[in-house]
Amino acid sequence: MTSDAILFTVVFGGLFVLRIIAATIVFLVLLPKGDQCPLCDDPTLRVESFLFGRVMPWFRKSWCLTCGWTGLLRTGPLTETPATREPAARR
Repeated sequence: MTSDAILFTVVFGGLFVLRIIAATIVFLVLLPKGDQCPLCDDPTLRVESFLFGRVMPWFRKSWCLTCGWTGLLRTGPLTETPATREPAARR
């Protein structure tokens, strides 16, 4: 009798854990890589978080100045920002 209860608990507990692992993998694949905003495709700013950066370093918290989107992105290539003005001439 107890072996049936243990077997039931192990099977359904294992299915629960597998469901969490599968959801995490799908979530990771869906996140964009790099620093481009998923809504407007403009570069985003990195939002530093002491604890979040240490616990999950493969993600980066980002904020888009253009549309206001905030969320997670995967680490990847960063967009190079062009210089907007000429540097001042030395005298």
